[in-house]
Amino acid sequence: MKLLARTSIAAAALLISGVAAAGTIAGLVNTGAGLAAGSTDTHYTYSVSGGDYTGLSGSGVVSNSNVDPFPSWLANTASSSWLIPTADQSINYSSSESSTFTWSLNFDLTGYDLSSASITGRWASDNSGVLLLNGTVISTILGNGYNTWTNFSGINSALTTGKNTLSFVVTDDASATYNYTGLRVEFASATANLGTPLVTPAVPEPESYAMMLAGLAALGFLARRRRD
Repeated sequence: MKLLARTSIAAAALLISGVAAAGTIAGLVNTGAGLAAGSTDTHYTYSVSGGDYTGLSGSGVVSNSNVDPFPSWLANTASSSWLIPTADQSINYSSSESSTFTWSLNFDLTGYDLSSASITGRWASDNSGVLLLNGTVISTILGNGYNTWTNFSGINSALTTGKNTLSFVVTDDASATYNYTGLRVEFASATANLGTPLVTPAVPEPESYAMMLAGLAALGFLARRRRD
């Protein structure tokens, strides 16, 4: 192989060395995705403080869209469904005192370039809610958040290498009569480059190109003299 060809290949490899492959972040899944009503979604866990069921904990259960509180809640779709605390959809968890449900979703960013991560989506809650990433507030829902979506994005600054936790803190307002609580989450993007990014060399100035070409010419001349 000629010297010029070898040099060209090496330069091309250097120029593309900064490109990193993008991958989907595992663990960031929509609530109830692919699950039938009454199924347990083990991705989302919860714990309760206050209200009638303080201390209760477990994994979310996919709601039944054929009974109350539907159609007041956003309709379940093939993309996501509402999660409720237990299979009994009629339980009033806050008959005389408001309760707080902290829903958690864990995901791992080991091996990802955090600066390239893109995590966006939308969520809904009954009643109000606060979304936190590793303790940092990302989004809030004021009042009744069960009949419209609230978008979230721009959470890169709170990410950390290794385990990360999204916490959906939902307040179930006290009511002695008609009362339900639940969570709905859909992700629009959840990607990041795999591995630590390599530094892409800066584009050389024109003077640098001239020096490079002069150097290649000199090397070619020496190579020809050796052959002669």
